[in-house]
Amino acid sequence: MKTRIMKSAATPFLAFVLLFVAAQVSVFGQQTEEAQANEDQTEAAKQTLEGVWRTLVTPRNCLTGEPIPNVPQIRGLFTFHQGGTMTEWGVAGGSGPALRSPGHGLWKRLRPGRGEHAFTFIHLRYDGSGLLLGSQRITAALEFSPFGNTFTATSSIQIIDVNENVIGNGCATSVGTRFG
Repeated sequence: MKTRIMKSAATPFLAFVLLFVAAQVSVFGQQTEEAQANEDQTEAAKQTLEGVWRTLVTPRNCLTGEPIPNVPQIRGLFTFHQGGTMTEWGVAGGSGPALRSPGHGLWKRLRPGRGEHAFTFIHLRYDGSGLLLGSQRITAALEFSPFGNTFTATSSIQIIDVNENVIGNGCATSVGTRFG
């Protein structure tokens, strides 16, 4: 009789323990899936060009690829927006921000999964008194790092007068580092 009482008391207790363990495994599994999903989202964010980038642009001789002597590098910011638009801001050392507008343009992924992109943007140019001189159009091929936190780009530049005539050309390379 004592054995029967023990068996009847143990059965609900054992059922409770099994139910508790199953619930904990289920919650742990959900937490693991959520953690994996968050990690996947973070990794995906690293693999996209979208976001804000600190940039350093080096003007180069188009024929030799060498940096142009006595021409300062340009520190700036690129923002690649979802949907393929971009904004840019950069000022060469020694020149003031009043000599140009922010840049606005477009970007696109060239080959999915390869980190190859292209972008083009334009900004307006002004003289010291604020008179519009024209614009500058930059077109670039960009290669994204495998880890998604840096890029390099090679650019061609057109200097355009107020009548939309190309009056000069240039070349540059740039490096970008993800902000944040």
